[in-house]
Amino acid sequence: MKPYFCCVLAIGTALGQTPSLAQVSLEMSSENAPTILHGQGEQAFVQRVEELSGNEIEITLHQSGSLGLKAADNLDAVADGVVDIASTISGVLAGTEPIFMLASLPFVAPSTEDARMLYQATRPEFEAFFEENGQILLYAVPWPASGIFADHPIDSIEALKGLKIRTYDANATRTLIEAKAAPIQLAWTDTIPMLATGGVDAVLTSAEGGVSAEFWEQLSDFTSVNYAMPLEITHMNKDSFERLSPEQQDALLEAARITEEAGWEAVVNRMEENFAKLEEYGMTVTRSAPAKVLSYLAAAGSSVLNDWKESADEDAQAALAEYASRVGREY
Repeated sequence: MKPYFCCVLAIGTALGQTPSLAQVSLEMSSENAPTILHGQGEQAFVQRVEELSGNEIEITLHQSGSLGLKAADNLDAVADGVVDIASTISGVLAGTEPIFMLASLPFVAPSTEDARMLYQATRPEFEAFFEENGQILLYAVPWPASGIFADHPIDSIEALKGLKIRTYDANATRTLIEAKAAPIQLAWTDTIPMLATGGVDAVLTSAEGGVSAEFWEQLSDFTSVNYAMPLEITHMNKDSFERLSPEQQDALLEAARITEEAGWEAVVNRMEENFAKLEEYGMTVTRSAPAKVLSYLAAAGSSVLNDWKESADEDAQAALAEYASRVGREY
């Protein structure tokens, strides 16, 4: 039984209720809130598709997990046509294809520039993966660099030890286990309830995520560690795409291209805006953890990188080698 099966009847009831003047109606699912960077990007994408297609394509966007689909459900849900389009954080796809781990490997691509070069090196492999799964890759935009929200600054190695911290994928979970923390991997929609009930005391995410969740109501500090910049990937059912006319396909792909470019450009400015917002609401923002903490986390994550290199296939290894040559570093 598919993990999303229990949601299918509810989704079927929610979809297609309102008659549309568009020639084509599509459904898109996302866990992202409408107020955050990726949620706003999704809204802009939907609007661009409508405009560029001359109102021939209408996409109904369901955000904040309102259809009951979590990111981990999206690959199967899109493949099976439960929804036409979905937005998925890259790390949850890593269990199916290791190439998706690269963007969230610890300290491999800590800056926006690095993340862009890594994406350029890996995109052909992403496209091939989605093709094999009856889908197409539309666009991908990074999350701002990850940091740690807690009730104290992460200014020492001791501050990490025993910390009950939410993580977003297996890479981060293993890294923080090695760092002697007590990580718990949670979907975003499960994070807020766990924080409220004391199931976790800290959250690994971007400042963007913390602003969206208003973490200042429960926590006092954000420490930027530039751990990784995982990707938010928007993908589409291939049959749904091929049912479009050539002109409609071109419009949708052009909207995706514009959304991707705009998203990458927005990330850097958005980070500073988020830092300012956190401070406005009384949080202490440490824009870079002490070097000893960063070195400790990098050492904790080294086994994760080494294990990935041992398990990755030749194409994934080649993508990492291409990226390494672009940035002039060895991995």
